[in-house]
Amino acid sequence: MPPFPAELSLNGLFIPPWLPALGSGWLLAWLLGQLANAWGLSRWIWHPPLFFLALVIACSVLMGATFFPCFG
Repeated sequence: MPPFPAELSLNGLFIPPWLPALGSGWLLAWLLGQLANAWGLSRWIWHPPLFFLALVIACSVLMGATFFPCFG
């Protein structure tokens, strides 16, 4: 039996652990994108929407593996 439940319960509402990981990953990617725009680093990015999608995926995996051990 895994040490972490397969679902998270919020007052009887069961949600999968990847959902908060995806939300927090999207938020972290958005903040990193805003910082890149403010510092002028986004001019070096060839395809910004594709880069943002890759950043969301990477941040979601990072947040999921850090805060939700059953994610990986």
